[in-house]
Amino acid sequence: MKLRSSSGSPFVRKVWVAALETGIADGIERIMVSPINPEDVKSSPSPLGKIPCLETDDGMVLYDSPVIMDYFSSLLDDNKLIPPGGKARWDTLRRQALGDGMLGSTVNVFIEKMRKPERQSKGWIVHNKAAVDRAIDSLESEVPDMTDVIDAGTITLAVALAFFDQHFPDDSWRADHPKLAAWSDDFNQRPSMRTTVLGDM
Repeated sequence: MKLRSSSGSPFVRKVWVAALETGIADGIERIMVSPINPEDVKSSPSPLGKIPCLETDDGMVLYDSPVIMDYFSSLLDDNKLIPPGGKARWDTLRRQALGDGMLGSTVNVFIEKMRKPERQSKGWIVHNKAAVDRAIDSLESEVPDMTDVIDAGTITLAVALAFFDQHFPDDSWRADHPKLAAWSDDFNQRPSMRTTVLGDM
């Protein structure tokens, strides 16, 4: 398999963490590209030119990260990443969607703050930051159900919280959500997280 990647993408990171956690990484060749390089976009097998993008051994091209996570899970006998049915499946998919939404909102704020101050939309920044705040609020009570669980949902949430910490290092969410903060700290100590720090993958 071939995975088109970038060392700065949190969506690539969640996929690679999943690959490491399941042992699938050994069968994947990583191709480092830039999603804003015209030549890389043109050569991408994905019509959107976005990353991550997975080329499977049987010729399929899969994107984006939730689809790739689902494919990884299909390769596993234990369906470790995404349970095949029941409440566990829907909890996993819901948490993955929540984490992806957190990542999207954090990226939106990051991009907006790259603009000149006078051209930034304060309303857009507040809107996206508030979305992440609400997500964090909702997760504090879910920590007992996520402890010692390694699946598509918890991986995505761990990556999303780490990405949020990177861009909002002075935010007080940790003090206000001690259970979630402790869960995040524990997850960040896993080898799959320690070896995939953005910029170093």
